[in-house]
Amino acid sequence: VTNRLARSAQNNGGTHTITPVESLLGRSGRRFLLGMIVQVEEGKYYLEDHTAQVPLNFSEASLLTDGFVTENSVVLIEGEAIDGVLHVHNMGSPIVENRLDSIKAIGLQNTDIFNSIGSLSEYEKLREQELEHGEDGMFVVLSDVYLDSPAVIEKIERMLEGYSDFNPLPIFVFMGNFTSKPLSSASEGTKAMISYFEDLANVICKFPNVANEGRFVFIPGPNDPGITGVLPRGPIPNYFTAALRSKVKNVMLASNPCRMRFFTKEIVFFRDNLVSKMRRNCLIEPRQDSNGQLSSHAIKTVLDQGHLSPLPLSTSPIYWQHDHALRLYPFPDALICGDRVEQYYETYEECDAINPGPFSNGFNFVVYRPVGETSGSQTKSDVELCEVP
Repeated sequence: VTNRLARSAQNNGGTHTITPVESLLGRSGRRFLLGMIVQVEEGKYYLEDHTAQVPLNFSEASLLTDGFVTENSVVLIEGEAIDGVLHVHNMGSPIVENRLDSIKAIGLQNTDIFNSIGSLSEYEKLREQELEHGEDGMFVVLSDVYLDSPAVIEKIERMLEGYSDFNPLPIFVFMGNFTSKPLSSASEGTKAMISYFEDLANVICKFPNVANEGRFVFIPGPNDPGITGVLPRGPIPNYFTAALRSKVKNVMLASNPCRMRFFTKEIVFFRDNLVSKMRRNCLIEPRQDSNGQLSSHAIKTVLDQGHLSPLPLSTSPIYWQHDHALRLYPFPDALICGDRVEQYYETYEECDAINPGPFSNGFNFVVYRPVGETSGSQTKSDVELCEVP
């Protein structure tokens, strides 16, 4: 974040100096600080940087950017230290930069989480293939696919029928939860989940072309089988999907979050109840002059913070050895975040931010084309918010 600020100041002729927290002692007047909001004592929040901590007073704070401010957020603050307390006047998210600027700043190989592009020449070859074949690629993304609901199964069948004649077929991404309520870990719950995936397999097999040639990705939700409550979380255990994998040729059980590469494009899929978590943990009400959608605030928060879970660990525990899987720096080309709120799409700093909406409520889904159209050496994505009639 500090390096991004320095690059922004250099490019835009910025004159404001960031003051370290330890340097506030004995200084008067308004200062600009960068740090993380932490809760050192119950109900008492501090701004922390690499030098020190200082108590915060938000009573007169104004938010200058969209998004939620929560514990563990990195923020830019304009404030004044009085009697050992930093009184916040203005506050906002860190300055962001688009994917291309980040790659230019830190290097292509340092941004390739897949370790699949060894040099710029390989990247250019991928770009050529992307321009030639990329428009054929399409992702159909569903979230909250309740397999225990007959209505959901019926709508999935109708949706698959609509895509069964496509050539090439889209990649179908199903995000959990896969049941309307958590199932018990007892044998009855296990048998029920196995039967639900078998029902889905039977529906897919009604379209032999889809069963043999289609590619299906399953990303677990918060209540699905496996180790829950900690991010990132592993795939749904193979035991539950044996029938599905035996009948459908190309099934991938993915982690949550899941990253995919489409030629040079990086796409992040994530299933979490972000809006409700951030609303419960926000310290200051978000600005009201944005487009009014809480999804917009939530997705901008994770992108601004460069992390999929900028929340207190008591709310969203993390496996620290796998924390890198949650990072969003540099920005992906698309962040598709399944949440229990209305459909949402916005381009933010050249990143497609998408919420497909819950399929179980309204039968909503999203069609995402990473390369919707090409113009010379440039590509443009295409996003369509859909509903099964």
